[in-house]
Amino acid sequence: MLIFLSGLFLLLVPGMVFFALHQSRFRRWMHGYPEAILVVDQSGAIRYANIRAAQLAGLAPHALCGTPIRRWLPGDKGNYEPVWRTLFAASGTRASGNLGLHEWRDEQGGAATLQMHATAMPKDKAVMLVLRVPHEQHPDQPGLYLADKLLKTAESDAGIGSWVLHVKSGQLDWSHAVHRLFGTDPDTFSPTEQAYFQCVHPDDRERVRAELDYHTRFSPTFDVEYRITRPDGQVRDLLERNHVHRTDAGQIDHLWGTVIDMTEHKRLKHQLQLSQLAVEHCSEGIAIADSEMNWLYVNPALSRMCESGGADLLKAMPSFQLYDEDRTLGKNELRALLAEASEWQGELNLVSAGCRPVSALVSVTRLRPDASGETGADSVWVLTDISGIKETERKLRTMAYFDGLTGLANRARFSDQLRWHIQEAAAHSRQVAIAFVDLNGFKQVNDLLGHEVGDQVLCEVAQQLRGASRAGDLVARWGGDEFAILLPDITGTSVSLPLLERLRHAVSISRQQNGRRLDITASVGVAVYPSAATSPELLMQYADKAMYAAKNDGGRTLWLHDTEGLRALRNGNELTSHA
Repeated sequence: MLIFLSGLFLLLVPGMVFFALHQSRFRRWMHGYPEAILVVDQSGAIRYANIRAAQLAGLAPHALCGTPIRRWLPGDKGNYEPVWRTLFAASGTRASGNLGLHEWRDEQGGAATLQMHATAMPKDKAVMLVLRVPHEQHPDQPGLYLADKLLKTAESDAGIGSWVLHVKSGQLDWSHAVHRLFGTDPDTFSPTEQAYFQCVHPDDRERVRAELDYHTRFSPTFDVEYRITRPDGQVRDLLERNHVHRTDAGQIDHLWGTVIDMTEHKRLKHQLQLSQLAVEHCSEGIAIADSEMNWLYVNPALSRMCESGGADLLKAMPSFQLYDEDRTLGKNELRALLAEASEWQGELNLVSAGCRPVSALVSVTRLRPDASGETGADSVWVLTDISGIKETERKLRTMAYFDGLTGLANRARFSDQLRWHIQEAAAHSRQVAIAFVDLNGFKQVNDLLGHEVGDQVLCEVAQQLRGASRAGDLVARWGGDEFAILLPDITGTSVSLPLLERLRHAVSISRQQNGRRLDITASVGVAVYPSAATSPELLMQYADKAMYAAKNDGGRTLWLHDTEGLRALRNGNELTSHA
């Protein structure tokens, strides 16, 4: 019977794995097995001997271990060497076969002829030998079989049931654990072969019959999976391992085996498969990281997001940057995200070598210690690609705060920035100036040469004003052929005059129409906070008045509104009042 314990299959006799010998109940079963069992390594040394083998040698089991097998089989003189080499060369398959009759010598020199059966154990680089008296007939009762040990000890092995089917008598013996698995009462239920098949789920019944018929003819050990329907209507999934015991004449003497409830295992396996499907096909990027912030797993969506293979990402995970900051977060900073809480969410940029940066909404959850098991997993990362959203936001901001033709700030952005700078100026006792610019001659160019040329002129003016302004100034298109310039940190009118004159003279564009020259210049009006006004709205009104005064004056001078009211700045510093 195949024993499934914590996801691991342990094979008993004859297909056992050697580490099973270190498990107490397997040692107990092996020690009590009625036939001699030896495990021999490649050097020919005995690594394990059960009680029956020790009795044949006339030694205690521990004394037999470590001795060479040739000591007890002196008459072979290497006749079995080719078979021996084949058994040790077996890999991937567990080679097994009868080595025939051999003469066994005990400690006192007594001889016995024994039949030797060998099974390769490639993973352990060993061979298991089963020695039995040839043509020995066993009575048809389980007392001499390993099955009897199973029936007696299985009650202490939670969830594992044992059974024996006697072929001649048809008697079927179940352990109490089997009755618990099948939901039957051992005092009232007779476990016959017919009753057993009545418990098997109707949809599985014919398949189980066919598998049993086939394997009992061709396989000494085999597994069968099937469902049962318990008396209470519950459907349970079982895994059954069967051993076929034959006499030396080749007749089936009895079958024995074990059965285990696989329902919960299958449910968990099904859930695991569903979870894996969800993760593998999820459109969100998912990663599992260890405590050092190294990725242990990435799903396909994250690989696509980073334009890299999953294996490459595990070798070199992308860098993370805070949104709108050109600074890479180190692993200590990433760990700090979860320093005070078990969850963190925010926007980060993923930067991978040779790939475009990806804006991502990142959710990180630290795992409980009992949830990660032995995987080394410390946190789960879920990453949503929001690059498209960010691009849409950028376009919306551009539409909301920038002029579509010139690329300059629009009236809304200018007004927002003006309010903010006035607040800053009030807090730090500074001055702020705004200049309104109106184009002289633009209407004539636009009417005579067309709107396309007019648009080109507006774009040229935008570039000229940007080139003449300072780094911290804001140039905006106010509307039509009017522009506005925000000049923060003005320390005085005399200081600002060179800047204002530079802005006025920056606008100088000419066009030709039928040999006629069309010139475009600028009329500039300026208002200063807080000398002219303390509110943004009033300051813009005064700047507008100053601009129209300059336009009415032919655009030849700057006009200013400050504490002295509206006035023209003529010939550099000459001031002229204007009522």
